[in-house]
Amino acid sequence: MPEFKILKGGLASPVTDKYIFQDAAATDTRLMGVLGLRVHWKDTTDPMDPEDVYHFYYYDIEEIGLDYLQISKIYDEEELALQTKRNFGGLGAGYWPLSEAESRYLICRFVEETRRKHQPLPENIADIGFILRHPVELTEEQKRNLDLKLCTFIKTDYGVVNYYLMRQFGKDPEGAALLAAPDADPACLEDVSLPAHATFLKNRIEEFNEVDGRSYVCESLVEGADSHWIVVSELTLRNGKVTSCARKSAFRISAAEASMKTARREYITVYEIIADMEIFDKCFDDFTPGATRTGHETGEMFMCFRPDNSHVEKPEFALSDDIETLYYVTDYGQLISAAHTIKDIQNSELLISRSELADKIYPTARYNFDHGVIYDFATSGFTDFEEFLDTIIGR
Repeated sequence: MPEFKILKGGLASPVTDKYIFQDAAATDTRLMGVLGLRVHWKDTTDPMDPEDVYHFYYYDIEEIGLDYLQISKIYDEEELALQTKRNFGGLGAGYWPLSEAESRYLICRFVEETRRKHQPLPENIADIGFILRHPVELTEEQKRNLDLKLCTFIKTDYGVVNYYLMRQFGKDPEGAALLAAPDADPACLEDVSLPAHATFLKNRIEEFNEVDGRSYVCESLVEGADSHWIVVSELTLRNGKVTSCARKSAFRISAAEASMKTARREYITVYEIIADMEIFDKCFDDFTPGATRTGHETGEMFMCFRPDNSHVEKPEFALSDDIETLYYVTDYGQLISAAHTIKDIQNSELLISRSELADKIYPTARYNFDHGVIYDFATSGFTDFEEFLDTIIGR
């Protein structure tokens, strides 16, 4: 990942607000359809004791727009690193420094696009009025350079193909255009997407050598609003850029067929929590700072992601490959750890054994399933994993 560097900046025209720009950094996840932006300001309300204020923006390019805005006063580097990981740790991102002009432009664009999508803005949107009152315009060249800065470095043609199709099915033609060859004939760049936004679940790529480049035939599994589709397309690339794209076929499949295609083996370790739950919860929060959390009837799910998005660079892409470990903490004293590979579940067990969690839990069972089980347990209403298995397996 690129090393984070502070980039000082300032606008050409004076801004009289009490907030003075210090530095900013954005994630390089433009092609994944999401962006994280962190901006550091000095609040000079008290000139004798200015405070460090940080804005954390999480922006969904495809559907939601500005998903949330967190504003925090942070007093040390350790807390800053923790808050950054909590907000953007699931993106598998590198970070790139931005100037004040670039940051202000992005923030205004986040808000404008959210309104255009008719999505609600965060409740604390009034707190960034000092930014929205001073919109910044960039030239077309500056806009493109900024967009390219927000894109991760792609190492393989497989990555280009997967990202390009991901942007198309996500109804993000501007993102797809970043991967097209500058001299490509627009008539050769067919939109292979569905009429509405669809999630790019899985893709299998076959490569063929051509006289003027390489051709890639793709079988993509995508999920639309009300159905699943298999879309077969062919793309040609030259020098790491898309020169042509065409759909060969598209057909609906049932939810059951889609489930079979996305089924993954799941390895599970069950722990009993022997510490006071408040003590355990605090310790577990420290153990999973970048996890995505989801509440359920009997507990809370923690989704921990890989540190990068290298899974997009493979000839067989699966959206779920960015998940490293799933944890489910029940309200009744159990911790369930799940992963799709033996290596990942062993790594989870090792990390737990070396953490402060080690003396607060103990393992009681290990399981190997040929399909996902942890989500079924989380939504089953059962409070004990063993009882849940007794019911579904009939032990």
